[in-house]
Amino acid sequence: MKEWIEIFSVFDYISIGMLLGAVALVSLTRIESLIRAYVGNSWLLAGLMGVSAVILGEPHLYAASLLTAITKGALIPLFLRRVVRRLEVTREIEPFVSTPMSLIISFVLVGIVYSSISRAVFLTGMAETLLKVAISITLISLFVMISRRKAVTQVIALLFMENGLFLAGFGLTKGMPALIELGVLFDLLMGIIILGVFAVQIKKTFVSVDLDRLTTLKG
Repeated sequence: MKEWIEIFSVFDYISIGMLLGAVALVSLTRIESLIRAYVGNSWLLAGLMGVSAVILGEPHLYAASLLTAITKGALIPLFLRRVVRRLEVTREIEPFVSTPMSLIISFVLVGIVYSSISRAVFLTGMAETLLKVAISITLISLFVMISRRKAVTQVIALLFMENGLFLAGFGLTKGMPALIELGVLFDLLMGIIILGVFAVQIKKTFVSVDLDRLTTLKG
């Protein structure tokens, strides 16, 4: 019994760390800091899967944890940094919603999620915790995508949202099938490459990746 309590505590610590990373996404303005927050969030997700692999003894979870660490924790951030250098963008300037108000909205979203999910009696303790964190991360990421002006920031928020959705699927299924995990990681990597190419082309064509300016263009 004591061992299971300790296991639940590990899951709680890791999942809360991921949630704090999403909250940091709201307060950070430097692009490099946003990328680092995503790296930390991804490594925590990979660590959570690794702990699950040890507990459940599922070989495919070891592979999924390793692939998550390599793709989300290394390859995608490396590609993002190259895109940022090409775009010559260093920070988010004047978001639609101020940082203090964004933090307040984020805490309100987390409060709504936690109060709503607690009524879902069909969930076990571990699944309930992971689902609360996953939905909170998804909603905060969606809010950042709406409230920020830079395309790069919105791409990073999209990556955070994908981590949240991945965590939700993992928590509800107690470890997604290996084929689905591989498919999700491959699609994510290809999607980021495509988004990066589009961002660079937008910069070359319109001399800006500020979406607020792009909406004023007339052709």
